[in-house]
Amino acid sequence: MPKILLVDDEVDTRELLARALSRRNFEVTTAADGEVALSLINNGFDVVVTDILMPRLDGIGLLNRLRDLEHPPVCIVITSFADKDRAVAALNLGANFLIEKPFSTEQLVMVITRLLDEQIEGGNLDVIFQRRLGYLNLGRRDQVLVIYLLKGLSNRDIASVLGSTEQSIKNSFHQLYQRLGVSSRSELFHLIFPI
Repeated sequence: MPKILLVDDEVDTRELLARALSRRNFEVTTAADGEVALSLINNGFDVVVTDILMPRLDGIGLLNRLRDLEHPPVCIVITSFADKDRAVAALNLGANFLIEKPFSTEQLVMVITRLLDEQIEGGNLDVIFQRRLGYLNLGRRDQVLVIYLLKGLSNRDIASVLGSTEQSIKNSFHQLYQRLGVSSRSELFHLIFPI
């Protein structure tokens, strides 16, 4: 039975999700913020599901502390893709998945199950990104561009890493967005992290 730590400062949301996950055979412990979550983390959780905006220690601060663990749990961040900067920060701090509000319990269970399966298979963040990008039928260069984008690099930073110009990277993303039927980084997140 996978052990889940559910971290959310909204009591109703936290309790509803905890009951729903318990009914699906997960062992669920709850915490009202990141500070409480850290006090519980040594209980050996397989998954941490955390909101970003919370008092005392928010989800970003919690992720920052969790990545220092010898065996960090799978981390799922509840977010709003309108808050792109926090979403990118969460990915850079090791979040395995971003799930956008509102979502259903079935969607969350599907994500948890898939991530636990991926963890059993092994793989670092780059491998996980490549696995998800494989479904989009992208060439190698486009995959590299998208992975850098998911890691939060700006067009200028990507150009520097690839030895290209910023305008060339902008043009490449414009063409890529057209092929994928998206118009922004946020929509690309949705495509790669479907709910």
